[in-house]
Amino acid sequence: MAKEKIAMGINLRQNKITGNAGYGKYYPEVDVQKTLSLRGFAKHMTDHGSVYGRDLLEGVLIKITECLPELVSQGIPVQLGGLGTFYPTAQVKKDAAVSSIADMDGLNPNDIVEAIHIRFLPDTSKLDNISGRAFKEACALELRNIVDTQEVTVNGKIRKMQTLTPISTAVAITRSGSSPSTGGNTGTNPGGSTGGNTGGNDGGDGDGLQI
Repeated sequence: MAKEKIAMGINLRQNKITGNAGYGKYYPEVDVQKTLSLRGFAKHMTDHGSVYGRDLLEGVLIKITECLPELVSQGIPVQLGGLGTFYPTAQVKKDAAVSSIADMDGLNPNDIVEAIHIRFLPDTSKLDNISGRAFKEACALELRNIVDTQEVTVNGKIRKMQTLTPISTAVAITRSGSSPSTGGNTGTNPGGSTGGNTGGNDGGDGDGLQI
């Protein structure tokens, strides 16, 4: 019997940007859970039937975190099996683009490069495709909460507070004729914050992740 997938929570957040085409509409974002540590990841691998112990797996993962940035810093992309490829990109300084070939004489790259980013490109091969729409098929999605961010004053300082209202609760209140409020009685978020793209699509498959 196939093992039941653990669901990925999808929250909805209202677009409150006045004048935007999507103003007032609700858009999906992932209910991001607490980040798993390297040790926790090694334990997860062990619990999934690995023949290697947690200490060995943890040691290998630590070595990867040391060697991968070293190679990428040398301009060498690193492909990790069917996971994807880590590679570097350069971010130009503001107004620092080179105007002509003549200006390249004696140029110091540090004068035009603001930062070097490690980017990740998911595998898109037919066998191991884990990009965008393909990876969605590996996920079991469930709706959870309406997310709202409000400003509150704490000790004289304005802070942003995120509230979660279970969608089932909001729907029930709406059906009863009352006005649902995402700032009222809120449910708990099992694990952490939310993240996503309020206001539109994710841009399609194949986009790299900038780190």
